Formats: sequence, structure tokens, C-alpha cells
Amino acid sequence: MKILVVEDEYSLADAISATLKRENFDVKLAANGEEGEEEALTGIYDLILLDIMLPKKNGFEILRTLRQEKIDTPIIILTAKSELYDKLNGLENGADDYITKPFHMQELVARIKVILKRKSNIENTNILEYEDLKLDLSSGKMISGDNEISINGKELELLEIGR
Repeated sequence: MKILVVEDEYSLADAISATLKRENFDVKLAANGEEGEEEALTGIYDLILLDIMLPKKNGFEILRTLRQEKIDTPIIILTAKSELYDKLNGLENGADDYITKPFHMQELVARIKVILKRKSNIENTNILEYEDLKLDLSSGKMISGDNEISINGKELELLEIGR
């Protein structure tokens, strides 16, 4: 599972990254709002951890842009902004969760797993679809109309990496 961490505090970003990698997540870091927004718009992530107070573009702006662009990737806001107004702003504009700093890494990991579990219960992430073409990554079967072929080995690995 791929997670984008948009956080400008390098020590915190590194700690989050190390913790998530120990949990077998693939982690990408972005250190400012513009870089984070660009990565979120162009990359494919299973979850985004988003700070609010970022250089170049704040997290609330990024959140609004992503939701306006119909990107439904789950987003957890990580921020020092603990006022009720800020929490409501984040949640009402599409965040899936809101965690105030400081927080425990175990709690962050637990919240990530809950959100990802809920998302995977909604959709089967092992099936990729494009128009009438379906690929089941767990079985390696590709189906288009009445045609079915099996994909395995390096071809299947490349398709899994590209998703």
C-alpha cells in the first residue's frame, strides 16, 4: 500500500516514514504544499497524510483541490491546529480523519489501518479496470469481453508496480 506524507517538519516526516515502512507501507514524502499537491494529483496513493501549515500552499487548500478534482483517496490530516473550527473545516471539506500533534505513532498506524481496511471492504483493490478490460491481480487473469488470458511472472509484476 502506498502512502503520501505531506509534512514540512523533516524530523517528524522521517519518523512517520520509518514507522510506516516497518509496517510494510511504501512511503513517499513531500516537504511543501505545492510538491504535495502535485504528487497527490499525479500519483496513485492508497492514503495521504496531510499537514495543514505547509510552506507554499496550506493543507486546507490542497484538500479542497483534491476533492474538487474527484480524487477520493483517503486523507488523514496531521496538524498542530486543534481548534474545533479547524477540525470541522478539515472534516467538512473531505478529510477522513483529523489527528492533532503531538500524537503517538501507534495511534497513527492504527487509524491508517482502520481507514485502509474500510476502503478495501468497499472496493476490491486487486482488480484493475479500464473500459471493458479487467485484470485480477490475485489470479493473474485478464478479461476483455468474452476473451480471457492469464498473465504471470514479470508481466504481472510490472502491472502491479504500475498501479
